Amino acid sequence: MIIIGERINSTRKPITAALEARDADHILNEARRQWEAGAAYLDVNTAMMRSAEAEVMTWVIELIQDELPEALVAIDSANPAAVEAGFKAHKGRPLLNSINGEKERMDALMPLIREYNPRVIGLTIDDGGISQDADNRYRIGAELIELLLENKISLDDIFVDPLIFPVSAELQAGNVSLAIIRRLQQNYPGVHTVCGLSNISFGLPERKLINQVYMILAMGHGLDAAIIDPLDRRMMASIITTTTLLGQDRVCRNFLKAYRGGEFNLDPVPATAAE
Repeated sequence: MIIIGERINSTRKPITAALEARDADHILNEARRQWEAGAAYLDVNTAMMRSAEAEVMTWVIELIQDELPEALVAIDSANPAAVEAGFKAHKGRPLLNSINGEKERMDALMPLIREYNPRVIGLTIDDGGISQDADNRYRIGAELIELLLENKISLDDIFVDPLIFPVSAELQAGNVSLAIIRRLQQNYPGVHTVCGLSNISFGLPERKLINQVYMILAMGHGLDAAIIDPLDRRMMASIITTTTLLGQDRVCRNFLKAYRGGEFNLDPVPATAAE
């Protein structure tokens, strides 16, 4: 499972404040904890910086990679100037979060994709907007895959997001996304599927529980990447365990390593035992 750490996102008030103040310690603390928790990419969203977004994107990426030279960044922006600034600043191969089927966005980003050759997340949205129809979202995903292949991006470097809608608003939303994930994996072996998992639980109590269970279901349908909080230890333990049960953990090596490292010690210690 490819974990994309979601915490450095300017829609979070503490991150907005840290970006505005150029608070390096706060940003590095978020980056370091996510990286050490197992994130493969650190998502950096600087959208709330508005006119300063390109400059802030450069600052954050350089800050993170100077401190964590092995870390890779998912450049999360709807602003082509900020995307290009991120590509220029990044050492190694970044992940672009994201393109979609909208012509204006495609026209702006495809030249940058051809020039910088990032890995790419594609959202199943086009000029018709966000569709609730599974066939339509699959079609958009397939068209994005074909377009990226034509532009020399391999299947292993393509991540398709089927879009996750709240089950509180549409009872079958979870099943629809699972069907799209499975269909993409079956028809394009080697492509990755990814999602912003927490949307599924919006508007309901016990959101962490819902997210955790849906992650297990999605992995069973072929999901192999997720934008999540890697500091959620129960979620990370579920991912490790599910990977093992799906036969993707040779001789249970990662499961046993996590067990020996105390990663499954999730329950709080009772007060009487701690005394």
